[in-house]
Amino acid sequence: MSHNLKEILNPSGPSPNPGGGSGLLANFGPRRIRTKFFLFFGLLMAGYLALFIVLSKERGIMLVAGLAALALGGFFVFLIGDMITRPLVQMTRTAERLANGDLKQRARVYGRDEAGLLARTFNAMVDGLEKTFRELELRNRSLEDEAAKRAVQMDKDAGERLRVEKELRLARTELDRLVDKRTEELSRANDELHGKVLETRRSEDYLQSSLDRQEKALEGVFKAMSLTLEIRDPYMAGHQHRVSSLAVAIAQEMNLPWEKIEGLRLAAIIHDIGKIAVPTEIMTKLGRLTKSEFKLIKDHPRVGYEIVKDIAFPWPVAHIILQHHERLDGSGYPEGLVGDAILPEARILAVADVVEAICALRPYRPALGLEKGLEEARKGRGILYDTRVVDACIKLFRDGRFSFKKEAETACGERTTGSGPQNWG
Repeated sequence: MSHNLKEILNPSGPSPNPGGGSGLLANFGPRRIRTKFFLFFGLLMAGYLALFIVLSKERGIMLVAGLAALALGGFFVFLIGDMITRPLVQMTRTAERLANGDLKQRARVYGRDEAGLLARTFNAMVDGLEKTFRELELRNRSLEDEAAKRAVQMDKDAGERLRVEKELRLARTELDRLVDKRTEELSRANDELHGKVLETRRSEDYLQSSLDRQEKALEGVFKAMSLTLEIRDPYMAGHQHRVSSLAVAIAQEMNLPWEKIEGLRLAAIIHDIGKIAVPTEIMTKLGRLTKSEFKLIKDHPRVGYEIVKDIAFPWPVAHIILQHHERLDGSGYPEGLVGDAILPEARILAVADVVEAICALRPYRPALGLEKGLEEARKGRGILYDTRVVDACIKLFRDGRFSFKKEAETACGERTTGSGPQNWG
């Protein structure tokens, strides 16, 4: 449909002539308008001169010949004018049709002169424009199709968006309803919980008050039990309380848990409660004890165990009392336990009992003082007594972080020393 502009501009190439040319003058001689003018003017003048020479003697014929030459010149001018203006007029009309949108129109080529070259160039330009227009038309159609698809997709997306927004609004409404409902339920539950918390606090306060009263009552029972023994044996006055204080200090030095320390404290307060079964005359005897008398005294841990074993303490109070005269090497009583078979609390109580007993006054000897008590513990370290317990006890006294009451350490009335078996604690 389009022509190659290079072939059109090549003068040696084929020249299409859709208009059929302009007759003889279009195909005659050199294909240049300027050359045709010179050629036609030269022929006309040559013919005129020839006729002038031939007919110079005949004036009438000369006039006729002049008129004929004038008419022939006018005819040639008309032909040449028509040859020049016809392509321009035809190109103008073609341009008007092209301007109205008819891209099928082409300028008619009348020859190979400047007008023909202009027509061919014009046609090549129109071919390019038509090709570009068709390409643009195809591109525009493609864009329109794509725009239509996008519009359909956008409409679809808009519909989907509206649907999603509607669902979200419904979901939000439902969520708000559920939140309000849940908030109301939580508010009621919170009110109920608040009431239960207040009730629980009142119950806890009541239980704590009851526990405090029970602890005070238990403490009073232990002190009463201890006082009962001290009334029977004046030499035991304050012994169990001082032993309890020392035992607690040793346990704290060893970083024992609070529960174990509390159980040890209460057990130490009544650790000699079994001596209530020993006759007073044996407990206060100044002389040597017989084997049967000493056997009664050695049995006091078991008696103490039997007294308290049925009381539901949260600590092993009964077994601590039972084992406080046991020794690591098995030489203790009443069961001759060895090593780890002895409770840690009983090991602590054993050292505290020995140290305090040596420091205190007894019916069969005077008070021997703190150094004698610590010396006894040091000699039995690792053999009779637990190493850690002895070290903690000595450290407490050496650092000045523990001391017995002044009256207990200075009480040293002179009594006759018996030669019977010794009973530390």
